[in-house]
Amino acid sequence: MKKITFSIILLLTVSISSFAQRKYDEIVTTENTVQDMVQNGITGIVVFKEGGTIKGLDPETKKVVWTLTKDDFGTASAGDILTDPDFGKVFKEKSALTTVPGSPYVEAYINSKYIIINTDSGKVVYNSSKESFWVTQSDFIPETDEYLLTLKKDGDMAIALLDMKTGELKWNTTVDKAKSLFSFSFKESANTNIATVHGSVIYYLLYGKLYSFDRNSGKLNWKGEEDYSKFYLTQNDKNIVVVNNAGTFSSKQYLNVLNTENGKSIWKESIKTKRVVYLEDWGTKLLVAHYSGFNFYDLNSGEKIWKKDARGDGLKRVIPIDQDFLYVAENEMMLINKDGEKLWKKFIEISDDKEDPIYYLGKVGEKVMYLTGTYGNMVDYKTGVKLWKRNINFDKNRPVLPTYDESTNSYLVYNDEKLYKFDPSISDKPDPFAKVNVKKEKELNSIELFPWGVVLSGPVEVMGVNMDGTIKYHLTYSQPGETGRRLLKSAAIAGSIGLGVGSAVSSVKGADLTMTYRDSDGNMRTAVAKGDQTNKDQAKTYAAGSAALGIVAAKFNSRFNAMKQNRDFSYIFAKADSGEKVLVKVSKTDGKEIDKIIFTNNQPVYEIDPATQNIFYVSDKSIQIFNKK
Repeated sequence: MKKITFSIILLLTVSISSFAQRKYDEIVTTENTVQDMVQNGITGIVVFKEGGTIKGLDPETKKVVWTLTKDDFGTASAGDILTDPDFGKVFKEKSALTTVPGSPYVEAYINSKYIIINTDSGKVVYNSSKESFWVTQSDFIPETDEYLLTLKKDGDMAIALLDMKTGELKWNTTVDKAKSLFSFSFKESANTNIATVHGSVIYYLLYGKLYSFDRNSGKLNWKGEEDYSKFYLTQNDKNIVVVNNAGTFSSKQYLNVLNTENGKSIWKESIKTKRVVYLEDWGTKLLVAHYSGFNFYDLNSGEKIWKKDARGDGLKRVIPIDQDFLYVAENEMMLINKDGEKLWKKFIEISDDKEDPIYYLGKVGEKVMYLTGTYGNMVDYKTGVKLWKRNINFDKNRPVLPTYDESTNSYLVYNDEKLYKFDPSISDKPDPFAKVNVKKEKELNSIELFPWGVVLSGPVEVMGVNMDGTIKYHLTYSQPGETGRRLLKSAAIAGSIGLGVGSAVSSVKGADLTMTYRDSDGNMRTAVAKGDQTNKDQAKTYAAGSAALGIVAAKFNSRFNAMKQNRDFSYIFAKADSGEKVLVKVSKTDGKEIDKIIFTNNQPVYEIDPATQNIFYVSDKSIQIFNKK
């Protein structure tokens, strides 16, 4: 058996040698070099810019279905650039084309103009050329099919609300003196621009400043007194929970509660901490877990409800389970109830080092399982007693990748070239069921479960392992140079990184800080959306409350149902022995190379349509289309 397995591996790990170039199936020729190309995730339309035109390509018919020229968006105005020193900086940094997630729209910067295009029809919904200002920031509001635009006109900064149905500005409100746009790039990354519509009010966090507008008139109700990085509306409609970082180079965060009427703080003082970890709104009280403590606060007064914090320094994760809370402080975990009382006799050590990553922590049946950078084990949920006498010891310097097997309610885990099965029913730690020789271990980014076994994959490697521990296939490729890896986003969307249901990326990455809502008895009112969803789930979330998607609902459903199939393939950008750069499509089921396409330029621009698996590749004055193989 070993000889057979070895010969299979030897055959499949041979590097790419010479092979016949697969000719494109169809081609769209252009008069000028194609400068940029994106695909809208909702309509599927491939939008590209060449010369002074922008065109839309139907992914099904492979035909250009609309074209926009200078007559549609106006010519460049040298005066705009010369009179404002920031103007050139902004347009130099902007991509020519950007697709807007959860919408049929693509934004374009062309001839120094900002344009929004409905990709379904090719209609220019908005064109800044008719305005006396220029757009520096745009934020789409899917719930109402509107845009908030940040404008700079002379020395003022204004916010405008754009109605996408009419292409007209509903209002335009000056909010501040314009700052140097160059300074915005140095803002903390946490200061994400976020717009939320709540009844007749729009809340807008822009470059750290929180604004409240009357949605109908555009009247500025108030501007926050401090800089904030996050904000959350409470369920009583009277308050906003805000988090802010204390300066660019500070490691401190502050949490406070504002009055929605005037934007002023209702607490005497903020909660000061290194990091806010978890938030829950219980109506009249606020559960706040942060680096230095874990407690309920009276929402109106800010007074602590518990007499003592659940834990001191080092709290870094909280997981709600019914009305209990499983949390990690430093390198230990504890279970407490809603009154802050410990449900276990002692803390459970889950790692050697407080800085070790937590790859999984949660309830599995009546047990709690943990996977960290150093340990793996299970604990009885009621008693807090470890079920296995010995931890599985992981090599902390090597990746730990878990995936869940729903049929057996167990986890498969990779570490240090070994695969383990964590079955809640076993009485002691499991031995590895497979030992594998991964070539690019530190680049592994996905572990996926199939009926026959497990697939491990990374940017230039993919391996299939049967559940009996034998290697089904193993392919490795040479990595192209940095200049040849400009756009791996397409491969990520449809390949090993993106759509796998059991992808380890989803397990490892923590969701962004959100606030959970409960009633006064502690029952969950609104399920919080996870931060790491697949493209399909993410799009469904957008669609549920998006007025913008009504016009493309049928197309939306068909496209995103079709995306399921892409879990079965890896797209690997590799270098052949001849030096040619090649995009290889690999079946995860059997490791067969289904397709190979040579890229002739050093910085390839391409899109892989997740629904059809067709590949759109920019080659100088053309877009080459390679149909699914």
